Amino acid sequence: YSYSSWLAHQRRASSNRGKQGLSISSQLSHRFVLFGTDFSGGRMVIDLLRRVADARYGSLPPTWAVEPLLKHRLFFPLRHIQRQRLACSDYLFGFKLSASDLMATHCMSQPDRFVTLLYERGYKIIHLQRCDLMRHAIAMLKARQPQRRHVDPQALIAVLKQLDEQRIAEAAIVAQVPHLTITYESELVDPNVHDVTAQRLCRFLALQPQQSVQPPIKLVHQKITDLIANYDEVQATLERSDYAYVLTEASAKLVR
Repeated sequence: YSYSSWLAHQRRASSNRGKQGLSISSQLSHRFVLFGTDFSGGRMVIDLLRRVADARYGSLPPTWAVEPLLKHRLFFPLRHIQRQRLACSDYLFGFKLSASDLMATHCMSQPDRFVTLLYERGYKIIHLQRCDLMRHAIAMLKARQPQRRHVDPQALIAVLKQLDEQRIAEAAIVAQVPHLTITYESELVDPNVHDVTAQRLCRFLALQPQQSVQPPIKLVHQKITDLIANYDEVQATLERSDYAYVLTEASAKLVR
């Protein structure tokens, strides 16, 4: 059962259910996919969308959520997404998706075709990216052991490699469809730019945002040495690896 046959089946199944879901579909004109790796700012984007809820419909309910729908292997992933969308009674429906979900979990040799299919079904693709590879990798490691400040250098290198591969795959996948790129460092981590970011999101999703004024906030930048207790050991190991370049990026933000 080839991927092409599976994709053709997905298209036919979606087309056959189109008329059945027409009335509900018309209520859910705002659909999106948060495409990116964990810890790329997905939660912040969700909070922004909740805060600027469309002025025509009112606030989103507390139950509104954006979940990763393809984390586990499914025989008919598009049908699962469609079922979740039809079950949603809110005017805004979205879900999280990663290159790993498509390539590793669902073994898709052409994941860009699946994302193109989503785009053709009316989903807007929001690509979340994070420029600081070092901090991104540290965030992923600390999520596994929140209280631990000692980082295994080899584990860090493994995560850096994983993130590097994910970034290359993501860029190739989203290049095939119109999309909005949201960068964590310049558009999410600083609350002072949240209003501008929210406006971009709303324009992209064809939403009418409520007025929201964000008072200026003074940021306190957290040093790398605050995150890693054994920074010198990590630095020495990275300098001998293929990822020595991340030290230059991290050092630019490191205040000693």
